[in-house]
Amino acid sequence: MRESALSLTKRLAQTAQETFVSIRLPINTEATFQEFDHADPEAQLASVTTRIMQALQNNLDGKSKQYKDSALTQLFLMNNIHYIVRSVRRSEAKDLLGDDWVQIHRRIVQQHANQYKRVSWAKILQCLTVQGSSTSGGSGPVGGEGSGSGVSRASVKDRFKTFNSQFEELHQRQSQWTVPDSELRESLRLAVAEVVLPAYRSFLRRFGPMIENGKNPQKYIRYTPEDLERMLGEFFEGKTWNEQKR
Repeated sequence: MRESALSLTKRLAQTAQETFVSIRLPINTEATFQEFDHADPEAQLASVTTRIMQALQNNLDGKSKQYKDSALTQLFLMNNIHYIVRSVRRSEAKDLLGDDWVQIHRRIVQQHANQYKRVSWAKILQCLTVQGSSTSGGSGPVGGEGSGSGVSRASVKDRFKTFNSQFEELHQRQSQWTVPDSELRESLRLAVAEVVLPAYRSFLRRFGPMIENGKNPQKYIRYTPEDLERMLGEFFEGKTWNEQKR
């Protein structure tokens, strides 16, 4: 059992080295097994495996602090904890750590995905939310069905312009980011689309006529909901800026 346990911990450590490159695990597996409890080797192995998993997560937490973009920090943690969970589920470590460990860490992956969504998209969604009356300016409030009483055309133009610039910035930057796991990538895109697209459709339906009846509406209403959906499908592909322009 000692040899089997040592082999498993070495494979876990090797997986860590291959995945996180610069990680140095603060665990000496040879020294750990010098005091191996032959009376209960499975419990000892479970303890060592748990320590290795904790060491991995500690290293991830430390490395994530190198990113200045908090959204990228969340994506980094989501990607790598997802990889750890997937590796555990495919190895003997699953039997040692148990289903509870797997479920807890799957929830942690989801928490980082939710945090990414909040950090990246909360600001842009504010552009599509109108609370109270706008300030004076432009051509003044425009009535009519769905137009939103008390909201000026100038204010609506500003909202569209701000949304366009922020969305284009996110698209340019985050299309270069990578979510290697295809299922996780599609799940994250869908989660974003389910928040952004209904908000944009609602704003467009309510305030679009105010812009469409004026001059140069295409300057402000630059995207259809279908355009946004297509562009969201390009997020997390790891594309370079030159590839995006083709």
